[in-house]
Amino acid sequence: MLAARLIKNSGASIIGVQEMLPQMKTDVENLLSDYSVFGTGRFSGTKPKNDEHSDIIVKNQDVEVEFIKTFWLSKHPERGGSRALFSFFPRICTVAEVYLKTQNRRIRVFNTHFDHISGFARTLGTMIILKYMNEFNRTDPLPTILMGDMNCKSKSKPIKTLRYNLHTFSNIHLKDVYEYFDPQSITNTYHSFKGKIKLGASPIDYIFVSDEFEVVESHIDTKDINGKYPSDHFPLVATLRLKDMCQIQTA
Repeated sequence: MLAARLIKNSGASIIGVQEMLPQMKTDVENLLSDYSVFGTGRFSGTKPKNDEHSDIIVKNQDVEVEFIKTFWLSKHPERGGSRALFSFFPRICTVAEVYLKTQNRRIRVFNTHFDHISGFARTLGTMIILKYMNEFNRTDPLPTILMGDMNCKSKSKPIKTLRYNLHTFSNIHLKDVYEYFDPQSITNTYHSFKGKIKLGASPIDYIFVSDEFEVVESHIDTKDINGKYPSDHFPLVATLRLKDMCQIQTA
């Protein structure tokens, strides 16, 4: 399985995936015994064959998961299988609180997949995630990572909201890892398994991090594996360092 090989070869300690079907999840778990996979499907288990997950995968040697939760990007985020108005599918966000073993630090990771049809649903999803971040930070503030396939371009309202912190939550301040790219090196991330690179095109996959992180390096991985691609998206990879701490890699 190419996706499992990519995960292992990346060396990443924390990986966010989207569109992971139950059988794919089983395959990854069987092929990557040194990793653990966490998350709930968007249909909350009611459609076992096509219940897509936005799971968080961790490298057991580096990371221990202390808390895991999936919520829905709808007006009823605690209702499994619920969806926003005009959203083609139920959309979800998985959040994990993890302990970084070598750094002796805890962080919080959000991984999501926005709707591909409805702009309203994408905007609503952004605000729901920010509300959950706010609630978590009010009781237990932690360095935070938000990543996912957001199905929107860099000039869209959801991305501007996150990149420029255009919200009212004083305990949330995020930065976009693309801000640390050479602008000329930013390409599309969606490629439909064709591997076509379009310099200057907007990505639709993002990683945002809170101020506690230094972005050591970030890139879009456009490599193939023996002429094949493990996904219809190029992975976005970031190497992060907690300030005054060692570095971790996320993808």
